[in-house]
Amino acid sequence: MTDTTQDPPLPMAGDEFAPELNENELENPTVQTILRIIYFSVRRFFTEKPGQIIGSTFVLLLLWGTHGRIEVLRLIWPAWRGPGVEVGTRPVLIPGIPWDNELISWAIGVFLLVIIPIILITRVFKQPISDYGLGLPPPNRRRLALISFVFLMVIGIPLFYFGTQDATMRAFYPFFHGPFANIGSFILYELTYLPFFLIIEFIFRGFLLFGLGGIRDSDVKDAGVGARGPLFFARYALLIQMLSYTAWHLGNPLPEVWGTPVWGLAAGAIAYAVRSIWPVTAAHWLLNVFFDFIVVHPF
Repeated sequence: MTDTTQDPPLPMAGDEFAPELNENELENPTVQTILRIIYFSVRRFFTEKPGQIIGSTFVLLLLWGTHGRIEVLRLIWPAWRGPGVEVGTRPVLIPGIPWDNELISWAIGVFLLVIIPIILITRVFKQPISDYGLGLPPPNRRRLALISFVFLMVIGIPLFYFGTQDATMRAFYPFFHGPFANIGSFILYELTYLPFFLIIEFIFRGFLLFGLGGIRDSDVKDAGVGARGPLFFARYALLIQMLSYTAWHLGNPLPEVWGTPVWGLAAGAIAYAVRSIWPVTAAHWLLNVFFDFIVVHPF
């Protein structure tokens, strides 16, 4: 007996990209088609979870500005310069704290890139923050978390030391280029530097990576048919956060820019494996404290 069952036709190239558009419009596009593609793409920033994660990350990073300089803040606060800018000549914003611009940048960064995403996670997505790497590693993954932390430190210390020998790196770091009065002042600065690494590791390794990596087909309209489960899109979460992380570092010294893809992949894989950003956050911060110490020689 002949089987007359036919496989369903494969979707055309544009169907999944803009399923709201019919085949005829995609085959005969006009200027209106271009505008409709933009509209349907931007609309997903508000209607679907992956769009909300990507869209909010994009806008919040844009507000924080180039390397956290919050350029838009100067429009309403002319005295504002930003971290690492005009150190020694810029207006004093917080008396008694030489690194006031840096401290303000990191405080605003925590609000924009940690607190606001947490509100989205808990209020909009209705998930616990532990789903996004903000919890401690589960008991059965803590040994791996410790091994990973030690691995990052052992590998990172010599690499960061070699980085201190590069003139462009020494000119760029620490963010606060002014002299430290004593070792206590240096330690205080480095403690206030810690939130910067919470910002960086959470927005890329936490919100983007865990958020996109956990996307299910039920989170996306017109996701297709078949077994319910994760979308293919989620498989690229590690690469998406690495690419975004690298792009954010463009303009930094060349050794750092080329190192960011390596860190982005390693830190992302570790955070996802141990279900927590804290081991990579601690290693990232301590390695940079080591770097600053070598550059500054505060003793």
